[in-house]
Amino acid sequence: MTMTSPILATAFVAAVAAVLAMRAAVVAASRKSMVKVRSRRRQPTNMKTQG
Repeated sequence: MTMTSPILATAFVAAVAAVLAMRAAVVAASRKSMVKVRSRRRQPTNMKTQG
């Protein structure tokens, strides 16, 4: 019984780390998509000023 508690604690810590990593990946992906949307919006204005 003494071996199960460290194993469960390690599994719990690994699960929490995985959840935090997934959240960080989602935040990074949303930031990249926002940058793409902003760059798409800026391109037509730049083309209008150039042309």
